[in-house]
Amino acid sequence: MTTDKPASGYYGAEAYNSEHLPQQKRPAPGANPALPWFNRKADRKLPWGHTEDVVPQIIRRRNRPEMLRKFEKNPTPFGDLQSHQRIDHECYRHATAALRTRILLLFSAFGHPILIAIVSIPMLIAVGIAYYHKPSSTDHVDYFIQILWALSWVFVPLFACNLIPTALFKLFPRQLIKPDKGPLWELNRRTGLVTVFHYDKKGVWGKTGQPEEDSAPFYEFDAYTSNELIHGGGVVHTLYLAHRYRNILIPIGTLIGKTNPEECYALWDMFQNFMDTSRPLPDIPLWEEHRANDPVTAEHDRRTNRPPRYWRDMDNDTWKQKNDEMALQVLRLNTPGRLDIMRNSWVSSPRPRRQRPVASRQATE
Repeated sequence: MTTDKPASGYYGAEAYNSEHLPQQKRPAPGANPALPWFNRKADRKLPWGHTEDVVPQIIRRRNRPEMLRKFEKNPTPFGDLQSHQRIDHECYRHATAALRTRILLLFSAFGHPILIAIVSIPMLIAVGIAYYHKPSSTDHVDYFIQILWALSWVFVPLFACNLIPTALFKLFPRQLIKPDKGPLWELNRRTGLVTVFHYDKKGVWGKTGQPEEDSAPFYEFDAYTSNELIHGGGVVHTLYLAHRYRNILIPIGTLIGKTNPEECYALWDMFQNFMDTSRPLPDIPLWEEHRANDPVTAEHDRRTNRPPRYWRDMDNDTWKQKNDEMALQVLRLNTPGRLDIMRNSWVSSPRPRRQRPVASRQATE
C-alpha cells in the first residue's frame, strides 16, 4: 500500500522511502563493528522490504480498543507525571520506568492471577493424590490443616507479590511511579533518523544533565534476531538493530521480550512500515489518533474514506476476530526468505588500479 507522492517539504532529506533508496557503501562481510565477534555467525540478519501489515502480539494486547477508550476518558492516570516516552506520527521514542518502579513491577508479575492459576493446577492434583493415599487413621480435620499449612508456603508469597506492590503504588504513587533518567532510543519517521541516548556520569550528561545523542539514518541499520538456549533445550529470540558502518546497537526487542522468531519478524515489519514515508502509518490502534497529523497518512485516509475512529469504536467481538486473524498472519511470516531491497542500493567501492612500473629509457635500449 503506497501513496502517489510523498509530502514534499514535510519529511527530512534522510527520511526512509522504500521506493527511493540512496546509494550506500557495500558492507564488508563480517565487518559490522556493532556486532560482537561471537554473534556474527549465530545471529540471523533479516532482509529489508516486502513487508506485511503485522504487529507483534504484546503490542496488540496493550493497545486494544477498550484500553484506548479508557485512556481517552483518563489521559493522565498519574497526574502531572512526565514520561520520557513518546509515540506519535513523528517518532517512536522508547523509555523505561525508574529502577524502583521496575523492581515493584517485577514482584507484581510473580503474583499475576494467571501465574497463580497455573501453579494451582498441579498443587490441587498433588493434594488429591495425597488425600487418596492418606492413612485411614488420620483425622480429616488434622489432614486438611496440614495441607493448608503446606499450601500457605506456596500461595502466601504469590499473593503477597501481587498485593504489596499494588498497595504501595496506591499509597505512594508520586514516590514509586517514576520515569527513568531519560529516553533510551528513538525512531523518527519525519527526519528518518535513529537516535541513541547515552547517560555517562563522567561525560556530558554528568556535567550538564543532557544526554549525548548518537544518530544515523534508519536505512543504515540492519535487523538481527539473536538465538538463546533456555532450560529444557528450547530457543528464544529477540530483535535488535545494528548500524552497518558504526558501533551502534539498539535492542528494540525489549519491547516484546524474548519470544519466537515470528514475533521478531512482525516487529521488524511494523517499524519498517512506520518509518517508510512512501506509505501511510501502520493501520493499528497504536497510531490511530495520530493519523490525521501525518500528511501521507491523511491523504491516504481521505482517498479511501477510512473512518477516523475505526479501531477506537470497534466492539470487543470484532476486535477478537481481527486479532486472531493477525495472529495467524504473524505465524505465517517467512521473513528470512524474502528478497532484500537494500542490496540494490549498495555500490562497490572502486579498487585502485595497480600501475605497472615504467621501465627506464636506458633499460629499454
